[in-house]
Formats: sequence, C-alpha cells, structure tokens
Amino acid sequence: MVKNFDPDKDIKKILEEPFWIKTVSPNIGYTRLHDDHDGTFTGSVSVLFDEMGDARMTIDSREPIRFRTWGGGGMSLRVRTALLILAEAIRLDNEERPQ
Repeated sequence: MVKNFDPDKDIKKILEEPFWIKTVSPNIGYTRLHDDHDGTFTGSVSVLFDEMGDARMTIDSREPIRFRTWGGGGMSLRVRTALLILAEAIRLDNEERPQ
C-alpha cells in the first residue's frame, strides 16, 4: 500500500491534471482478456491512444466481461483498478457536464 495515499483525493487530482505516461506508446493497442472466459479466450478490453492522445476503447464481446477482485480469483487486478478509476472519471464528468 502506498503511504499516505487517499484514493478519493489523489485519484481526483490525477483525473483533473493532463498528463502522459511515458511507457504507453501511441498507435499500439493494449489488450487484456477478462477473468471468466472459461477457455474460450474471448471477451477482452482494448485501449489505444493515437498520436494526438485521443483514446479508443473496444470490447470484443456481446456479453459483459468481468475483471474480478483480489479476493475472487482476479487475474488482472490493475485493469480492475483502472476500471474503477474510469468509473469515477465518468461519474465526475457526468456530474459536471450531464449529457
């Protein structure tokens, strides 16, 4: 655990400050298979950022895909955490600019 980490405060700070992560390359798709594919190897999420920094996201499934928690057999805990942060970003944008 990160010392003095306050997710409610720190995540909002990150979400509201534009930045780029140096290890993420533009025009490369980052894909992760979900935890409950049951050997079918279908149901993944992909994110790609173009050279302008615009994000594109796809899900290759008609059914919901699931990224489990650390207590429930999760194989992609960082992806699950990122999706939690995505949910907060969507909540904040909807609060500020309802559609």
